[in-house]
Amino acid sequence: MPAELNSPARSREVPVCPVGILILMWVYRHLGQRACRMLVWVVVLVAYPFLGRARAASSEFMQQWRAHTGQRGCSAFRHLLTFAYTLADRLACRMGLWGHERVNVCTPDALQEMQARYRHREGMFCLASHLGCFDMLRVLFAEPLPGGGGEIHVFMDTAATEAFSRMQGRYASRSDLYVHAVQELGVGMSIHMAQKLEDGAIVVMAGDRLWREGERAVLKKMFFGREARFPRGCFSWAAALGVPVYTFCLAEQGGCYDLYIRRLSEQSENRAPHLAERYVRTLEEWCARYPENWFNFYSYWS
Repeated sequence: MPAELNSPARSREVPVCPVGILILMWVYRHLGQRACRMLVWVVVLVAYPFLGRARAASSEFMQQWRAHTGQRGCSAFRHLLTFAYTLADRLACRMGLWGHERVNVCTPDALQEMQARYRHREGMFCLASHLGCFDMLRVLFAEPLPGGGGEIHVFMDTAATEAFSRMQGRYASRSDLYVHAVQELGVGMSIHMAQKLEDGAIVVMAGDRLWREGERAVLKKMFFGREARFPRGCFSWAAALGVPVYTFCLAEQGGCYDLYIRRLSEQSENRAPHLAERYVRTLEEWCARYPENWFNFYSYWS
């Protein structure tokens, strides 16, 4: 499993077995998602005793979730199993084996708004999260636009998931999705992305994962009743680029995915504090509904 199971501040990548991934994808392609999930269930069952840090972090989150919502019924094993199922679907999506028919659109008006902007080459900024799987964005905007434009640029901590990212790249079925390291952010990249947004690109960055330490880089917000740390830079960047800002989640539900999209601001309302507050409250709302789909496996409140 990749580095989502590690601390964001001192991320150490968990090794990815290329042969195991090849077998998994062969099963997915020839025997289908259900057979693949049976194999994944066995792998997680065997690995579970050795995932102490991930189990502890999951248990901490579930305990906080129960205290905040008053709900019951989640477990660390089910949490890790949902994560593993989603990883397999991410690779299947890259291979073109996973389509929009498996998406249950819960906010159709917001999806139509985003797709209309995409068709008209009107840029958007998406504050994603580790709730569900934002790789599935490629399914919602499946066709590259003729004559260019319509690119998707994802910023993430590539150093933390290098091996898994390479494995994903082998299965890429389209060439207009670009992954950048968040460490590349700077004046030059900002100018480059501003031009891409004018051409109709979608810029995606996670708002719930720290990639650097330091007081100026951290924004503290109440999350499930306790103070948690969020990355300040992504909200400042989203506000500065001057395009509509959205957030979304695709949460796994029995082999299909529930899609929610919410517009966080208009261009004229792009202020970092406003974006951060709306983002955190939306993330809290969706995590309360889909706790087993939030894949931040570290002590989030430490």
